[in-house]
Amino acid sequence: MAADPVSPTPNGTAPAGQSCDRSGAKAGDPAVRLIAETAERLVRLWASRPELHHAGWGRPFRPLGELLPEQDVEFAAQNPQMVPLLWYPALRHGTSRAPVIDVFDHLPAELGPPLPRRQELSRIYSWALASRTALEWIGDCLDGRGLLEVGAGSGYWAWLLRARGVDVLATDAEARAEHNGWTDRFQFTEVRPGRAAEDAAAHPERVLALLWPPHRDPMAADTLRAYQGPGLFYLGDGAGGICADESFFTELAARWRPLSRCPLTLRWLGNRDTATFYVRR
Repeated sequence: MAADPVSPTPNGTAPAGQSCDRSGAKAGDPAVRLIAETAERLVRLWASRPELHHAGWGRPFRPLGELLPEQDVEFAAQNPQMVPLLWYPALRHGTSRAPVIDVFDHLPAELGPPLPRRQELSRIYSWALASRTALEWIGDCLDGRGLLEVGAGSGYWAWLLRARGVDVLATDAEARAEHNGWTDRFQFTEVRPGRAAEDAAAHPERVLALLWPPHRDPMAADTLRAYQGPGLFYLGDGAGGICADESFFTELAARWRPLSRCPLTLRWLGNRDTATFYVRR
């Protein structure tokens, strides 16, 4: 079941320990404490400077919260994944109608201890960064239909979508495994055990979601071949990147066409992931 949104504290931050605790994590967990402490440290850092310069980058970095659309800042303040990311260094490019915002997980060495890295935060939450813009876009594309997310991991995206009233069936082959190779301790909502291709074949009435499918793994391709439904959300890197395998992109190009792209691309700097809604050719 989806957790209730948390309320920001008076200084505008969401209490990270409280957020994760409502999602099934213990407030005393070391990872939760680290996230809360990092947010507090970054707030103090930005209070003393308007921008950061990294060697090799011609443009200065600004706090992510200053680069996001207003509705996404409000969402991020109540979204445990985005605390403390609102204060991570970020760059914005693209167009005003389709911005691309890259988040960096480094600070210049002289500014203190390293930040929690993208790999650490991804294993707690999701390998894809969530935004209100993306969730609303998914809801618009679904147009009342149900969603099947395979390889759902911690259930983070399913949790966010369920909180917005979306009918999500989330499955993962390691849903009840003691050691899931892609997530770390936290479970945000119900994720049923299942096999991706079999689940896709069994639910053609639902739109399929593949969010960061595993690299060099046939899972995504096998799932797409088995699926007979009307639509696909793919959030991840393109061909030759760090998601899925070559056969997935061959199948995608042969049988599917892009209908809509998320109007905001929010990702880790160095990644090339985008979110696209496909329909059958």
